[in-house]
Amino acid sequence: MPKLIFDHITNHPQHIPLIAQWQQTEWQRISPHMTTESRIRQYSLYANTAAIPSCILVLANGAPVGSASLVESDMETHAHLKPWLASVFVDKQHRRQGIATQLIQHCIENAGHVGVDTLYLFTPDQANFYQKRGWKLIESCPYNGERVDIMAYDIKNMSNLISI
Repeated sequence: MPKLIFDHITNHPQHIPLIAQWQQTEWQRISPHMTTESRIRQYSLYANTAAIPSCILVLANGAPVGSASLVESDMETHAHLKPWLASVFVDKQHRRQGIATQLIQHCIENAGHVGVDTLYLFTPDQANFYQKRGWKLIESCPYNGERVDIMAYDIKNMSNLISI
């Protein structure tokens, strides 16, 4: 496997359109209010430090292979839960190599650096993946026409993330 570089997306603005397109293709059905253009604008405003909102990009041989974000809120129906791990995505050619786990770990560490105690996410189909990495199911509910699982991660106890 090539050496992976994890960095803030704003340090690589040339890749923002590709990441936005990946996100739009993967989650348009669950985020119908978003467009590729609105995602490009959103990523262009993210911080290039451990902050919320921010996006971690992973590069292999200089090419993007995945990304994950920290956002203040990811479900308008659960605005009381803050902040969120969002949009964890690895290009199909690079899956099953531990990249998503590393992206998640980088995001958790960044959230911890800015004082976050608990991080949330929702997923329509990857609850088992997250549970194996220390996330706890807190609710299942309908959201934009799909059934999703809302999960929480206790950052204060970082030992519950599987090390890679």
